Amino acid sequence: AGGAVCPDCRPPGAAHPAPATVALMQALTSGDWQLADATEPPVRRECSGLVAAHLQWHMERNLRALPLVDRRESTS
Repeated sequence: AGGAVCPDCRPPGAAHPAPATVALMQALTSGDWQLADATEPPVRRECSGLVAAHLQWHMERNLRALPLVDRRESTS
């Protein structure tokens, strides 16, 4: 239903994020910028993809500006 669940409750086909990705999401929601800044690029990419999917699922539409944000991030 668009949120995080434990492995026992996860429906078939649901995402299975790495523990570091879940930790990054927790850091972002709590404002722990030091931990967020210390994450590796693959963890940030997975987190970004999951957040984008979550937003699009709840909005029931694509985020048209998202490719622009992704392109800017990859050139930085």
